[in-house]
Amino acid sequence: YCDAVKKTSPYDAGPRLLDIIDTAIFDYLIGNADRHHYESFQDDEGASMLILLDNAKSVGNPSLDERSILAPLYQCCIIRVSTWNRLNHLKSRTLKSVLKMAMAHEPIAPVLSEAHLEAMDRRLLSILATVRQCTEQFGPDVVLVEDRMTLSHL
Repeated sequence: YCDAVKKTSPYDAGPRLLDIIDTAIFDYLIGNADRHHYESFQDDEGASMLILLDNAKSVGNPSLDERSILAPLYQCCIIRVSTWNRLNHLKSRTLKSVLKMAMAHEPIAPVLSEAHLEAMDRRLLSILATVRQCTEQFGPDVVLVEDRMTLSHL
């Protein structure tokens, strides 16, 4: 499926496909299975970016990991090097502890329950495992894509 997408504008050049994969990773971490479409903004020079609106159904059931959210990642098997590095960094520091520190002084603390924080750590490990499967199948030179790299060669 992704091979056809990679040949279709606006996914055939520029960062759009990588932006969608980053968004899928974000949505999976927060449990947002309700993103029906992607809004984008384009400047006068033609550069565009995704705008993430409506995360209202996020952080719902901490026991449910809706793997289909990651479809762009496991179907295309590409990820930005910077995203990969950031996810690995969060794994070493544990995403849960980083989120706890970030939200510790919020007026409504705790913002997330312990179960939700554990779900995000668990989902992070699942994302990393998915990327590892991709690199085993296709190799890191294909899977790990430098930021802002044109995708027309894929």
